[in-house]
Amino acid sequence: MRMIENRVFRVALVGCGVISGKHLEAILAAGQKIVALCDPEPEKANKRALSQGLTDIPVFTDYEKMLDEVRPDIVHICTPHDLHAPMTITALDRGIHVLCEKPLAISEEQLQAILAAERKSSALLGVCHQNRYEPNMRKLKEMSETDCPVAGYANVVWKRDAAYYASAAWRGTKAHEGGGVLINQAIHTMDIMQWVFGMPEAVTARVSNDFHQGEIEVEDTAICTFEGKNGILWQFFATTAGSDDFPVQLNLSLASGKLIEAMNHQFTVDHRVLSGEDDTGSGKWVWGNGHKALIADFYQHVRENRPFWLNGAEGAKVIRMILAAYRSNGARVRIEE
Repeated sequence: MRMIENRVFRVALVGCGVISGKHLEAILAAGQKIVALCDPEPEKANKRALSQGLTDIPVFTDYEKMLDEVRPDIVHICTPHDLHAPMTITALDRGIHVLCEKPLAISEEQLQAILAAERKSSALLGVCHQNRYEPNMRKLKEMSETDCPVAGYANVVWKRDAAYYASAAWRGTKAHEGGGVLINQAIHTMDIMQWVFGMPEAVTARVSNDFHQGEIEVEDTAICTFEGKNGILWQFFATTAGSDDFPVQLNLSLASGKLIEAMNHQFTVDHRVLSGEDDTGSGKWVWGNGHKALIADFYQHVRENRPFWLNGAEGAKVIRMILAAYRSNGARVRIEE
């Protein structure tokens, strides 16, 4: 891998939908240079560029043409889910560093192809599981390392209505989104739980489309029980059929007997609030503001020629959990690492 000195990176971004704004803000905050945007709808890319004051950068509709003509140091992939794997592989094969939005892939075949490309490439791969950078999630991880979690529960209850699913053709489709609430909205919380408990060995799950029938072809509700090592169980509930967006909650019972409730804006031990904050900066308060820290950290790893800790193998863990949950249909399914 070629060493990049302490200089400004030339950064390109593909996919100019909602999440791209978070990436562009973080890229600029880190002092990097955005050299190109790509989207099949050029007007969307131009609008996003103007929103960030980017008036002199080229806009592409062809991803490979952008990579070959601009030759960025780093590319951010913010496209619909089914495009993450092929676009990541295309960049890695060219020796271009990749920061990919979640989910890293939507099938085991895609995962295997990405991991093979990562092994062969001279470039780094990072995956955006930005909630691992939230202060309260880090506090949860630190406590779990000294006081072993013995049981847990998490829930994600958000509102996604017909207008949301109609806002982009890929939303709510099996072919392009890869699934519903688990692989899109709840993936970050599930990732935090496996980060804290360790990779589970099996899952028993049921997923269903209870409230968005006729609007989407994937699940809007999921109930999962994960089995960890030594018989530890943790439950997970997620739905996009909420009447509002409620804060994500992670609840842990520790070996010492302590009870933890962690949210992005509040951390409670035995019903006593240890920390709380009313503002998460530019982040949506129900899911936090970790993109800025993650992106700055990824750039630092590239600069220092060090493998990024949220790499392909790490990003693959939660995908394999989700794919196993989709296979379950009420039966116990083993999760392969």
